[in-house]
Amino acid sequence: MNITGDKLSFNVKYGMYLKLYQTLSAVSAGLLNKINLQMPLFVVAFLLASCKTVPMYDRSFAERGGFWEQDENSSARFHHTSFTDKAVIGRMYVSGRSALLNRDRIKKSSETKTYAFVTTGPETSVRLEFKPFDSTCIVRIEEFNVGNAYSDSSDCQHIIDTLHATIQAKNAMLHIYVASNQTEVTVISGVIKIALHDNLTYSIDAREDQEITITHDSISRPRLLDPDEIWRRIAWRDDYQFYKTTIDWSKVITIAVTGAIIAAIILLGRSSNRSTSGFPRSHRWK
Repeated sequence: MNITGDKLSFNVKYGMYLKLYQTLSAVSAGLLNKINLQMPLFVVAFLLASCKTVPMYDRSFAERGGFWEQDENSSARFHHTSFTDKAVIGRMYVSGRSALLNRDRIKKSSETKTYAFVTTGPETSVRLEFKPFDSTCIVRIEEFNVGNAYSDSSDCQHIIDTLHATIQAKNAMLHIYVASNQTEVTVISGVIKIALHDNLTYSIDAREDQEITITHDSISRPRLLDPDEIWRRIAWRDDYQFYKTTIDWSKVITIAVTGAIIAAIILLGRSSNRSTSGFPRSHRWK
């Protein structure tokens, strides 16, 4: 069989092009597989990047479990009776630099477990949002012996113990101020029951816009407050701003569109790779 020089040259060049194509195809397939394996990691990274920190604009809103806000230089222990020991009962948000959760410093926020002991230092406040459970849930707030607090019990019953009083509240909002010699309770909405800490049979009901003063051995008659007086009681809350992490849905949409484009490019690349995998074999020249 005789092969001319031109035909031999063409065969050599054709073989070189074929080997180059096969090499590029292998590299392309490897890159596509690598992109496919790393795609979940990219998606997770993009989702994390879509989170943003925003202020809590509506501080009066409470989920079914209610919430508790505590002023500076104060402390309290929290127990949710509907959850087992060491269970997460809610989330704590921090404003300031001196918040301790069971002696561990918390900067922004943290999950809070039952029997948690929370302490605030100077210029620091905390907000605890309790997890809802059902209509029988009870949140016990104990060892609140000094300072200001603001509570919204929502659908749960909150039982609050101070040096002088035991307070029971459900579907109510109230402000509490504790000093060494007395506890002052201001009812902002709803009806609550107040009893002497050392004699629970000695109790009184207090209603919206009323204030009660409790000492170790006495409970005052309810005193009606005007709106300005109530506002002055809770004005300390304006000194603090809490922040929470939310999802930036505009970024999520952008991520989804970008991911769809990338997926389409990968699928087109694979489709092209399969369609050209049947590259014709070299012809024998006679």
